[in-house]
Amino acid sequence: MIVNYYGICGCECIWDQNGLFLAAPAGVQVQSLKQLGFYTAADGRWYKQLSPQESAYLDSMKNMAVVDLPAKGPSFGMTPNITFDAETPEDKKKANTMCIISLLLMFCVNPLIVEISRNGYENITSISGFSGLAALILMIYVRVKYPKNTFGKVLMIVYIVFFVLGLIWLTLIMAMCASCMKDCHGF
Repeated sequence: MIVNYYGICGCECIWDQNGLFLAAPAGVQVQSLKQLGFYTAADGRWYKQLSPQESAYLDSMKNMAVVDLPAKGPSFGMTPNITFDAETPEDKKKANTMCIISLLLMFCVNPLIVEISRNGYENITSISGFSGLAALILMIYVRVKYPKNTFGKVLMIVYIVFFVLGLIWLTLIMAMCASCMKDCHGF
């Protein structure tokens, strides 16, 4: 049986005369293992002896190939006090790369497409909306997938500010047009 234990996926379940143990897969961050109560053994692997509640739950799920702990739904009082680091360097690099692509789509591709459409290529104007939408979707993905990424937070705030400024600008233009229509109506 494979056990996904509080975000550590692929732990091997070992039944022993001393109880039920989990063996962590290779490549898991040592700090995460220590926070979850894993210890290193003579063979160099990381193990954790499960509580009686956790053992009873896994014993009832013996016929399953993969089991999540804590279980979806009631957690049987198995919620440890864990605080993980904000993000790994690889995650930070991926999130920052996606934020840069989002910025390029929003502030470089859009103006470029508008400029190209002014030079006689009117059919390309619709792509401008898609690039802006793609930029927003990419920013939202970064915010959901990497919620602690600072660049993603700043990018979200920048987009919100530009959206609000655009609404204010649009409202002012509409008010000026209405004023002109009112003034010119008498002629």
